[in-house]
Amino acid sequence: MSTIIAPRRTPPRNQAATLAKPGIHGTERLNFQIAPSLFAAVCFAIGILLSRLTYQPPPLALLTIILAAAVARFSARFANRLALAPACLAWLTAGLFCAEIHPYPPPQTALLSYASRSPHLLRGEVIRAGPVRTTDSIAPFATHAVREKSQTLDLKLHSIGEPSGAPRPVAGGIRLTLYSNGVEAFLPLQCGDIVTPLAAIHAPERYNDPGVWDSTAYLLQQGIGATASGKAAEARTVARAGHPSLTCRLKALQQAASEKIMSFADQDAAPAMGLPPFFRLTAEDASMLAAMITGDRTWLQRRTRIGFERTGSFHLLVVSGLHLAIFAGIIFWLAQRLSLPRVWSSLLTVAAALAYAVFTGFGQPVQRSFWMVTLYLLGRLLWRQRSALNAIGFAAVCLLAANPPSLFEAGFQMTLLSVVAIAGIAAPLAERALAPYLRATQRLSLVAIDPALPPKIAQFRVSLRLLAAHLKPLIGSGLASSLPAFLIRTLLRVGELLLVSIVVEVVMSLPMATYFHRVTILALPVNFLIVPFLGLLLPSALLTFVALLVSTRFAVIPAALTAALLHTVTKLIHVFSAMRGSDLRIPGPSTAAIAIFVLLIAVVVVAARLRRLAVPICIAAMTLMAAAVLFPRPVERHAGVLEVTAIDVGQGDSLLIVTPDGKTLLVDAGGSPFGPPPGVANFDIGEEVVSAYLWSRGIRRLDAVALTHAHADHIGGMPAVLANFRPREIWIGNNPHSEAYDLFLAQGEAVGSLVRHHTAGDHFTFGTMDVTTLAPNIDYHPGPAPTNNDSLVLRIQYGHTSALLEGDAEAPSEDRMVHEGGLRSDVLKVGHHGSRTSTTPSFLAAVDPAYAVISVGSRNLYGHPRLETLNELEAGQIHTYRTDALGLTMFYLDGSRVLPAPMPASH
Repeated sequence: MSTIIAPRRTPPRNQAATLAKPGIHGTERLNFQIAPSLFAAVCFAIGILLSRLTYQPPPLALLTIILAAAVARFSARFANRLALAPACLAWLTAGLFCAEIHPYPPPQTALLSYASRSPHLLRGEVIRAGPVRTTDSIAPFATHAVREKSQTLDLKLHSIGEPSGAPRPVAGGIRLTLYSNGVEAFLPLQCGDIVTPLAAIHAPERYNDPGVWDSTAYLLQQGIGATASGKAAEARTVARAGHPSLTCRLKALQQAASEKIMSFADQDAAPAMGLPPFFRLTAEDASMLAAMITGDRTWLQRRTRIGFERTGSFHLLVVSGLHLAIFAGIIFWLAQRLSLPRVWSSLLTVAAALAYAVFTGFGQPVQRSFWMVTLYLLGRLLWRQRSALNAIGFAAVCLLAANPPSLFEAGFQMTLLSVVAIAGIAAPLAERALAPYLRATQRLSLVAIDPALPPKIAQFRVSLRLLAAHLKPLIGSGLASSLPAFLIRTLLRVGELLLVSIVVEVVMSLPMATYFHRVTILALPVNFLIVPFLGLLLPSALLTFVALLVSTRFAVIPAALTAALLHTVTKLIHVFSAMRGSDLRIPGPSTAAIAIFVLLIAVVVVAARLRRLAVPICIAAMTLMAAAVLFPRPVERHAGVLEVTAIDVGQGDSLLIVTPDGKTLLVDAGGSPFGPPPGVANFDIGEEVVSAYLWSRGIRRLDAVALTHAHADHIGGMPAVLANFRPREIWIGNNPHSEAYDLFLAQGEAVGSLVRHHTAGDHFTFGTMDVTTLAPNIDYHPGPAPTNNDSLVLRIQYGHTSALLEGDAEAPSEDRMVHEGGLRSDVLKVGHHGSRTSTTPSFLAAVDPAYAVISVGSRNLYGHPRLETLNELEAGQIHTYRTDALGLTMFYLDGSRVLPAPMPASH
């Protein structure tokens, strides 16, 4: 043993204490004295929640705060426990008070009164000038795409007037999209310029369906009350900016940085230096770097995003709290390595984080992360690391007091939950399970301290010395004494990273399922492999950008390293995202499941600090947390009725049918023949609207999907619906081959759907619903391209009530159906969005409905529904509903009568 035991000497006391003491994330106790700010943050958040359920006048709330605080202060003189109840009441009422007095953005209703098809002469100040983009779009009734240029501006309005009339003062914000056919030049605009464009004003388009993102509220949060569109040639600049605001300068800096990165991909000198493609930046790479460095996501294409989204790693691609945390962590680590005092290390980290946050545009996610980092460091200074959770609570209270509605925002919740997962759960578990062994690998030569350590740790150190003794003849004395400890430390560090990844993924499963309807099965291995790369990629990307500011030549070498790292990351993402079952789409958990999940988080935070059974309790609780998220919630339906729902998909069709016994059928999935709305990149109506509504109903899988015909406004959303809901059956009529239709059939086969062809005369049951196919005829031959008369027309019946779903069938198809008979129905889904080519008088008389619904988009360029059709419906005394006016529309058929249902609340 003399070869492995150092000469006996008495070690300094501080050396034994160093190995025996807890790490910097020690298993601190959790009580009011240790973490008062955490206690305050919980009570404050509860108060904000109560503000959504009840109203308390602010003066009364303020008086309650003062009285409760005074009682708490007086009670604390006798016993701290006596002060808990009044202190909780004070903080709870403070949260309610802040929520009640927080200003909400004005609705800008005066501005909306100018919304019409007629152009108005606007005068306003540019507060954001987007870059000029080249896009492909299809004009109404055109057969091919046209390449045009566009630019989006945000204007702070001064006045609105007719082209030949006097302007009227109007306050508000407008998001203006200027178009050019490529000949007219765009004005060189910057923030602060005064412009006078001639543009048509529109109310912000939103899809009025439950569960669908409210774009109108989002724009109002940015001060935008309306949208507008006009020609670039008709915009004039009347005054140049004198001294642009700091906000303008930040936005201009971010945009210029993004354009610099994008242009570098076209001017990259790497090919001239003979570097292989793996070390070259492509335009797609540049779009990812722009998002990662500057926070500008507008250059990202959907094909780039989808792999990161499927693997739950999109936050790694764009500037997020993680990026700022990594950046701040690097700065803080460097400051500590330089032995800077605690105060100066914190100040340096905050200053560097602020500079980086400002550089990225100081968007909401980065803002939250910056304040979280700043307040956390401030909390460490105030409480001298007594409690990481206390610092987290302090940061949360400050952020919520400044912006109470952020409690209900996905970004704030995800930021806070990730910090709680790491500091509140993973750190104490790692301290208990791994840190003692990690510290035990240090100073193995100090044998004298072993008796002061726990028996298991002492035995572990003895085993390492024995291993070193056995390796000494093979690899030499020096290497044998250091290599085993190094390998063990590396494995333990990997174990720490794995533990943190598991805890974060479990805790983040709640917001991921609630807001994004995703359970990314491969998120754990993907993030485990990619996060270390991000720690290298982010500094490399920043170095590339800094070099690019100096010279393109100087940026070649760091760009090659950045390209190699980025290509490695994207290759890993593509491999994992291509795996079958890597991405599970689910409805958001129920309110009860959310409450159980939050309660279990508290249980895990407390259990992680227990002296006994901490690990088993944490494992059991986190297993229950995952089960709460994954446990299927019941589909929201009305038992005993046949439900027919027209989903608001704008200028398109999508109907949800729910049978009395709970079977689900989706007829069409919307879409747009003109591409995404102006200013909306990568918009997918099947994902953002139809799927969102189905998830809000608790639907996980559709029993059947029916496609009436292959026009874009019916089939456009189908790829997302098939991928998300894997229908058991697909119903189709007789359609010609087209790219979209063939892709639809191929994807249906890939998800395991059984394809059923139906023609006129088919009768079958679907659950407790009877279905009759009315068109197309068995001898129908479609043309070379999809047409409206390809439409699959279905009549569904329950008891003595029925509905006829016409698709876009026009007069020739209607005439054949009238000739065959059997059309009488209580509800009619009007054909072709109310066009005058459908709903002929003879057809309407044969159906004789009591109710009709028209699926149509507001401000559509076709003029749907036509006045002639509306007059026919009115003459027949038919109660008519329009999705452009009412949003989602529901009918209940109970077998004896039809009841129109009020649309449920969207939010």
